Amino acid sequence: MTSKLFISSESAAYGFDRSIPPVAEVEPGTVVSFQTNLSVMDRLIAGESPATVGMEQLNAVIGPVAVRGAEPGDALRIEVLEIRIDRAWAAWLPGFGPLGGRTDRMRIMETPIKGGRVRIGPTRSVPLEPMIGCVGVAPKEGIGSTLRPVYPFGGNMDLRELSAGATLWLPVQVAGALLSVGDFHAAMGQGEPTAVALEAAGVATLRIELEKARHISSPRLRTGSETILVGLGENHVEARQRAIEQALDYLVDECGLELFEAYTYASARVGVRMGGPAGATVLAVVPDPE
Repeated sequence: MTSKLFISSESAAYGFDRSIPPVAEVEPGTVVSFQTNLSVMDRLIAGESPATVGMEQLNAVIGPVAVRGAEPGDALRIEVLEIRIDRAWAAWLPGFGPLGGRTDRMRIMETPIKGGRVRIGPTRSVPLEPMIGCVGVAPKEGIGSTLRPVYPFGGNMDLRELSAGATLWLPVQVAGALLSVGDFHAAMGQGEPTAVALEAAGVATLRIELEKARHISSPRLRTGSETILVGLGENHVEARQRAIEQALDYLVDECGLELFEAYTYASARVGVRMGGPAGATVLAVVPDPE
């Protein structure tokens, strides 16, 4: 029988850090539910400033959770089983994001959820499309930010694809992996165009598996019949190059295509799109070869 574990929002951290003691150690295959509350939004609505609250509060992660037997050179396989959104908010902060210059005051609004939709105005609503914004394991050195950039071990990726039904692989950096999860969204435009989504509190339920000696260099996703390779770089040109090279290697090494056949398939079928705004991130989307 699959073990189940609930990690409450009290186990919050503000970075990916191997020195943080794990809140739990689990066997591979365990189903873990991570709860967030985002009470910081109520503080902002009450009049506190973002400077007083601290921006890191907006991207707290829950954990870390150690996975028994995980070692550097392995990969975690994280299956997103369910994301339940309990509350959601819209936020517009002066000076933050591409449209931060279009407001001279902080605007925070709770956006009620009903019938699978999120109300954003008196008569206007959008579909409820839950996703996980920030997920990662501990780095072998230093501390990884939950804000920016995106790292080879995860971080604030802000990918719409990371929703229920998706599978995410992360390369293990330290013994136990030390997985942390947070920054849930009720809905977000592709690429998070304003650098803010409909920020949300709720519970994400994940099955955490371990793949021994699975050597990957950066996060990887699987949604439906597509595999998504995440390219990272100092700029988007570099990130795009790395994403496309990963796609070619995946087609040859894991799908069994001959090199020129893989190149031709990539020319015909692989899609490239932007990742989230927390760093130079480009996704190479590979449909399963027929």
